Amino acid sequence: MSNKNQWQNFNGLELKTSELEGRYLIATRDIKVGEDLLKCKSYFAVTSETLKTTSCFNCIKQLPSVVKLSLKCNQCNEVWYCNEDCKNENINKHQHYECKFYKRLKSPKLKLYPNFDIETFTEIRMVVGLLSRYYQDNLLNNKFIDELNNNNNNNNNNEQLTNTLDDVFDLVENQVTEESNSAAKERIDSIVEFIGELFNLVLLGSTNITTTTEASSSSSSTKDKIEMIKKINEKSRSIIHKTRCNQFGIWTKNNKCIGVAVSPSSSYFNHSCIPNCTDVRDGSNMTFKSLYPIKKGEQLTISYIELDQPTQDRRDELKYGYYFDCICPRCSGDSNLTDSMDDWISKFYCSQKKCTGLYYSKSEVPILNTLTTNHEIHLSCSNCNNINIVSPSFFNK
Repeated sequence: MSNKNQWQNFNGLELKTSELEGRYLIATRDIKVGEDLLKCKSYFAVTSETLKTTSCFNCIKQLPSVVKLSLKCNQCNEVWYCNEDCKNENINKHQHYECKFYKRLKSPKLKLYPNFDIETFTEIRMVVGLLSRYYQDNLLNNKFIDELNNNNNNNNNNEQLTNTLDDVFDLVENQVTEESNSAAKERIDSIVEFIGELFNLVLLGSTNITTTTEASSSSSSTKDKIEMIKKINEKSRSIIHKTRCNQFGIWTKNNKCIGVAVSPSSSYFNHSCIPNCTDVRDGSNMTFKSLYPIKKGEQLTISYIELDQPTQDRRDELKYGYYFDCICPRCSGDSNLTDSMDDWISKFYCSQKKCTGLYYSKSEVPILNTLTTNHEIHLSCSNCNNINIVSPSFFNK
């Protein structure tokens, strides 16, 4: 990734690469319970289509009152803000990149528009946001200079890992084919076609793909735009594959998904159905915490899905949602070993009904064998903040 020097600020992590695992993280030292392993801010995040009028496009948080926000972008009427500070922090960047494309998302000239459900429109908002950055930064060489936030970002460099568009392009992508998932392939084909029409409409004023013959009689400016649209079309399918495998949902404490985010550095944590880490999300910011003691040399993993499911259900969700076959010890071990691992990881499940969070320690816990047997360790749910008070023996395998 482009910010390799930043890894020096996260003691105990090393980024590795293999043909089977892709890029992944290992512990370079023994790690205690509750350590902050990595803090990062998403490269790009969008609010959910259903909750965009009650969730802030900048901080990706929903007001407790769940009332419609009053501050919005008056150019596209597609993004809302929770206060003036958030609007001022984001509006110029938004209008530099995705605004003019968001403005035409619901245009009646786009023939595929009526065929998409709400979730697909959230995905389209994400993909269009990333492609608008590719258009401005790479094709026009017109990168947005965020003078307002540069000082804040510099101050946070030692605490947060940041990402670039190149990091997004470097993400692993699992190809979706007719054989692997015909329904997903059909939907992706429709999204690719829709995005092609959208960029044609915004940049050329028409949804029709201009033919080579027509292009030959066009002005040089139009020809340039046609070539750019071709390059955008070539990128769109790949970006969809990458975001589907690597994006994170942003959830409220009552389990509503208010948005999705792409954070390449977060994607270096591979999945396991018996993870040793969990991600704690705060809007578009994420902190990765160790659930239990991790030995030097072990891979650092999180769960991409709800863990309290039978093995085949977990494997099916990962296969059809993330396009890979899970080979973690809990999925591939023998039945006796699997039962033991089920019992072990289930201790970390939040006890609140319908909550899918995991219990973790907000603060670093001393080495467990140095604590008395009745020492109280306060664990919090990664989703709802429910408290669970345990003793050191809770972590015994």
